[in-house]
Amino acid sequence: MAGRIPESFIETLIERSDIVEVVGSRVDLKPAGRGEFKALCPFHDEKTPSFTVSSDKQFYHCFGCGAHGTAIGFVMEYDGLEFPAAVEELASRAGLEVPREGGHAPVQRHDRLYEALGAAQAWFRRKLGASEAARSYLKGRGFDKATVDEFGIGYAPDAWQALADELTTQGFRLDELEQAGLVTRKNQRVTDKFRDRVMFPIHDRRGRVIAFGGRALGERGPKYMNSPETPVFHKGRELYRLYQVRRGGLPKRLLVVEGYMDCAALYQYGFDNAVATLGTSVTADHMELMFRASPVVVFCFDGDRAGRQAAWRGLEAALPVMRDNREVRFLFLPEGEDPDSLVRARGQAEFAALVEQGRPLSAFFFDHLAEEIDMTTIDGRARLVALAEPYLEKMPKGAFADLMRRELQKRAGHGGTAAGQPASNASQARKPLAGEDRPLTPVQYAVALIVQHPDLARDVAEGALDGPATMRGVDFLRELIDFCRARPHFSTAKLVESWRDRPEGPWLARLASREVIEQQATAEQTATAMSAALAQTLARIRRQQIQTRVRELQQAQLREGGLDDIRTRELRRLLGQRVDEDL
Repeated sequence: MAGRIPESFIETLIERSDIVEVVGSRVDLKPAGRGEFKALCPFHDEKTPSFTVSSDKQFYHCFGCGAHGTAIGFVMEYDGLEFPAAVEELASRAGLEVPREGGHAPVQRHDRLYEALGAAQAWFRRKLGASEAARSYLKGRGFDKATVDEFGIGYAPDAWQALADELTTQGFRLDELEQAGLVTRKNQRVTDKFRDRVMFPIHDRRGRVIAFGGRALGERGPKYMNSPETPVFHKGRELYRLYQVRRGGLPKRLLVVEGYMDCAALYQYGFDNAVATLGTSVTADHMELMFRASPVVVFCFDGDRAGRQAAWRGLEAALPVMRDNREVRFLFLPEGEDPDSLVRARGQAEFAALVEQGRPLSAFFFDHLAEEIDMTTIDGRARLVALAEPYLEKMPKGAFADLMRRELQKRAGHGGTAAGQPASNASQARKPLAGEDRPLTPVQYAVALIVQHPDLARDVAEGALDGPATMRGVDFLRELIDFCRARPHFSTAKLVESWRDRPEGPWLARLASREVIEQQATAEQTATAMSAALAQTLARIRRQQIQTRVRELQQAQLREGGLDDIRTRELRRLLGQRVDEDL
């Protein structure tokens, strides 16, 4: 097992990676002031840019959806990569080798598997050119040369070991070919995994071939077959054609179909926004990938029982990730039709019209649950509430969840057990994020100063916040100061990344993006201004703590008709401090 990536290397990588360059290679950034850039957020649908990238602070933040982080976090979110893969991606870009603690060499990158799969793809392509039967099949299905080339379609010959022989002559070992899912070894016999099949390469989110799908030309074996799960291919986390769709920009909607033939047919008729699942039900991972590509996902399923069951599984996967800026629709095709046959029979315009008429998730949800319920009776309506409740509880808090409960109330006369609970907490948490012109409280202002200039923490005197009364946020401010004191080398980006997964992480990122000090002529003047501002703010917090404690004692004095000697002396001392500070 590979060792852990050292924290020191992560810090070095963040320092060596220019976040403006990383984000700008994927998103259209526009200058928005000194060292600042803006764009439409790639993580949610919006018309006015609220996504900011700071060259000075080396992190990104969206005032609309709250997405934030360093270059590593951005690559993870945008490219859909796990943390180690994102580190590898940026390290490769920066010309660095990823070390491992415990003396381990760089992380195992499965390079040989990718190379073997790429070599297999090139070989399949050559064999298509030599197979009249395969080319005739594709022509008979209506695919033109441009589509065949765009999809990289190839052919696996009807031979037991043709691919194995070819790739071993290129230097690949049989164990590497087996690990890549290209061959099968049983009882010392080696056979090609795919034989006599039209081959469709499957790419990961970086454009590398990671697997194949094959359509049989003969009667042997299943009609469609995908590569087995391998170290580089996991069906539940991959979508066919997602790389190509995202390469062309973020589409207004994403079409989800069941097969690669459907994707190819739709592409040929002008729909370059179709992806397909790979022989597995839609998962929550699939849904997150889809929503990163588009805020609107349209499932295209057969209208028969099996299609509706598949649609319901898709709905179940979607509910836990259905935030307010996301939409799911369902297009049920006429019986006996699939997207391939339907778009060829009716043409681009009529198919586009059908997509526009897709049923909203909300309608499909309630209609499906009520199919076998007598909604004219109290008993039936109560049953609908009972059936809907477990699903609604899985939904994230927000306007969409509230509206779904209102629809349940409308249909059944009751919105479920959670309907009577105040939505204040959820709705308040979703009030406009930072970036608005609301003034900051003294504690918020102090946090903003420190997160933007972490080395200010070392100048804060011990006990500076040990006031006579508690105030909201002061405990967190103390923790932040101690955190920064212990890490004097931390930048704003490192600080934000360190708190990314904590509850205060989004709040910290928003404050890091607020302009709290007017731009100065030099960095030295800016640092001086921040230091003075922090000192003034901490003094103001101290005064507020005194005022709060004075009010507490005065209220106790009125309530109890007097105070004991200890509290009387405390009140006099605090009143004297308040007068001194006012002077």
